[in-house]
Amino acid sequence: MSGHIPNNNLKNKGMYKDTINIALAGNPNVGKSVIFNQLTGLSQTIGNWPGKTVERMEGHLDFLGYRFNIVDLPGIYSLSTYSLEEIVSREYIVSDDVDVIINVVNATNLERNLFFTFQLLELEVPLIIAINQMDILRKRNMEIDFKELENIFKLPVLPLVAIHGTGVHQLLEEAIEMVVFQHPQPHYNGKTRDEHDHHSHSYYRTEHILDKVKANIKVKNNFEFPDLSKILAFGKEIESCISKLIIEIDNNQLSSALIKYPPRFLAIKLLENDEEINSRFKNNEIIKIADELRIQLENIHGEDVHTIISSEIYNKIHNINDKVLIIKLHKAKKKDRLADLFDHLTTHSIFGYVILILVLLGIYFFTFSVGNFFASLIEDAFMVWSDLIYASLSEDNVWVKIFWDGGIGGLLGAIGGVLVYVIPFFFVIEVLQDTGYLPRAAFLMDRVMHSLGVHGKTIIPMILGFGCNVPACAGCRIMETEREKKISVALTSLVPCAATMTVVLGLVGRYLGFYWILILLLINFSVIFIVGRILDKTLPGQCTELIMEMHEYRLPNYPVVFKQTWIRTKEFIFKAMPIILLLGIVLEILLIFNALELINVILSPVTVLWLGLPAITGVFLIYGILRKELTLVLLSILASSLNLSLLQLLTPIQMIVFSLVTMLYIPCFATIILIAKQSNWKYAIQISLLEIGLALLIGGIINFGFIIFSIF
Repeated sequence: MSGHIPNNNLKNKGMYKDTINIALAGNPNVGKSVIFNQLTGLSQTIGNWPGKTVERMEGHLDFLGYRFNIVDLPGIYSLSTYSLEEIVSREYIVSDDVDVIINVVNATNLERNLFFTFQLLELEVPLIIAINQMDILRKRNMEIDFKELENIFKLPVLPLVAIHGTGVHQLLEEAIEMVVFQHPQPHYNGKTRDEHDHHSHSYYRTEHILDKVKANIKVKNNFEFPDLSKILAFGKEIESCISKLIIEIDNNQLSSALIKYPPRFLAIKLLENDEEINSRFKNNEIIKIADELRIQLENIHGEDVHTIISSEIYNKIHNINDKVLIIKLHKAKKKDRLADLFDHLTTHSIFGYVILILVLLGIYFFTFSVGNFFASLIEDAFMVWSDLIYASLSEDNVWVKIFWDGGIGGLLGAIGGVLVYVIPFFFVIEVLQDTGYLPRAAFLMDRVMHSLGVHGKTIIPMILGFGCNVPACAGCRIMETEREKKISVALTSLVPCAATMTVVLGLVGRYLGFYWILILLLINFSVIFIVGRILDKTLPGQCTELIMEMHEYRLPNYPVVFKQTWIRTKEFIFKAMPIILLLGIVLEILLIFNALELINVILSPVTVLWLGLPAITGVFLIYGILRKELTLVLLSILASSLNLSLLQLLTPIQMIVFSLVTMLYIPCFATIILIAKQSNWKYAIQISLLEIGLALLIGGIINFGFIIFSIF
């Protein structure tokens, strides 16, 4: 477990008492993942929620003789049901699978973050409020009165600097107090948190809990939520409507899906016309009553009900903010002024884009400089090992072909062709995220990318796609919603990678000139725009607005960066690489039995009649699914065997059509696997078929367009 948490070795003494399940909840980019990593270290698993495509992060640790299961919930802004992430989070929070919710709040933006806190309070769940990024708040010469904040919420409120591990282990101490010992309010010996020394507080709390553990006191699951009726109460018109609905709810027999929610929360959601809640009520009469009350409220206030309730909550938050936020007068330091200047430049309408281009170029060159270095080492090693294997076992040995050329060759190809690029890409992305630049880059590109159904963060993996689509598609993990991930991986897979550009430059560039390359790229980007528009219109849901925390620039915390890089990388290692290994073996078997020749005959109506290409190119395009540059390599080998140049083997129009189809048709196997991992195999196949269809359609139009043009 993390080194920030004291090791009391109670489990080894036979004092392992119980399991405590904790969920981390909060807005995106408030530090939940940092806390998660600090607590769980490398004992993490990544999967999906049962029956859902939303990613589930779960980790474990032992502390003070207790086993903690930690779930990092998706970052959300409310407990409505506008997205799958919100539905998953809400259902989990009220389930029996969680004992304590730790609500992570950004100290520098209390007003917006506490809106989600108020919604959690309505759920009446055991709650600890963690105020993160206190270091940044203090740099701004501001402080929070934690004693007053706890008096208001009647719940534990802890200060954190999660990136440095400060205050993180106190969260577990409070969880034990709340769940096991039924003592939700922390001990200060009459002092506020700011007055109490951090280390002495930590020692006192740990020893205090240790004594209770030794006494074998355990009364779990009897938590009583504090009375917050005053702080949660709305205006009299809203409260009147809520009261009427609570009476109706009490008179209704609730389903098992609804019984978990407090009546007040259900009443508010009925007023808000929450589709998920409405669908669970068997009695439609209560829906009609809620509709009537909603209309009454909207007529009185002249606003829709969401605005009315949100305004009530924000008024309360504003009053709380005035009470607890302490602003100190100060003179800006030179360091602060430089940070403000850099912040201004990186979001400027002109200089911001110049810096963005330089940063994206830097990402590109860093990723592929590091990747190419290790890829060349792996390739050279494979060639040396291959010579030794062939010399001892024969190059024509069937088993050598299957297991060495297909199996080991495919595995090393995945490492040297993909993994060596994935790792540096994720590393540099984590550095940019941790320093604070990534949200600003996304902000600059947001308007452009919205036209394609995604927001500005998509530009990062798309730029990387010019090097390799595989790490680029893997980079689409940075998108928040499933819909945005799906659109992002589809668009990124269409970006012409380095292997594809090798074909374009080797054929069109070499024999037809630079202007034809520009035309092909223009067609390619037009297709990206068309696909983006199609997916935006066909996939359910809408493009979310880009709402990101833009914290101050800071130096990256490299232990956290390395942990996050590993977490992002290991899924590819353990899930995608075995499939690539299997595909390499299957392809080699097909080659041994000459099964690919049949493909030429099957594809000839498309390749010869529709695209106007030589029949042999059908097999070449199949090979291109493994690696796009193989299409050009095989063409060159064929031309050499016939003592012809490529210009003699293919006509100019055939070069254009062949290059364009190679650019647009089905991505390489590794990219398809990554698309499936980001969404599912059904979507990966759908995207592949869409791209094949567009490639063949455009290729055929150009072929027949040229024939018609030649005739006239």
